[in-house]
Parts: sequence; C-alpha cells; structure tokens
Amino acid sequence: MSSIVQINFPYTESRAEIENHSEEAAGRFTGVDGLVWKIWLVDEATKTAGGIYLFSTREQAEDYAVGELVNHLKNVRDNVTVSVFDTIDGAGLVTNAPVELLH
Repeated sequence: MSSIVQINFPYTESRAEIENHSEEAAGRFTGVDGLVWKIWLVDEATKTAGGIYLFSTREQAEDYAVGELVNHLKNVRDNVTVSVFDTIDGAGLVTNAPVELLH
C-alpha cells in the first residue's frame, strides 16, 4: 500500500511567481526517500497552492510530512496544512491511477 501527502497553503504572489518558485524548488525533491512523484497545485480563484505527493510507504510519507522540506515550507508560509492518506490501490487501478508503478 502506498501513501499520499497533501499539502496546501494560501499565497499572495501572482500565478507566474508561484510557478517560478515551484520550478526553482523542484530539484529539491529528486532525492526524497520513497517519493514516487509530486504534482504541483495552484488555484487562482482561492489563491491556494500546494502539492500531492505519492510515497512508496506510509512510513516514508509520515517522515516527509514532519521532515526538513515541510518544516522549511512552514517557516516561509502561513497556514500550511499537511495531510497523510493511504491509497486504495485496487480501486485506483480501475481508474487508471499509476499505483501499478509501486507493485
């Protein structure tokens, strides 16, 4: 079973600035233990940004959620929310989720 970390935070910059920050930060995630992929999120209507992260195991997801990169984000952004979820891989396979990458 894999796990998802979902992180959201409000932003005040323009969308272009959020995209630039994201592109500058992307390289920091290449060595994160157990990270399979990350999807970057932005909602201009609510001025919310964040990410969805797929981890190979719950332990790796939980370690990330309290680790250095998330702590840094909490230090530079207000109202950061972090949630950890287990995936339901059988249903995900039916709906074309990339969970087969983990098996």
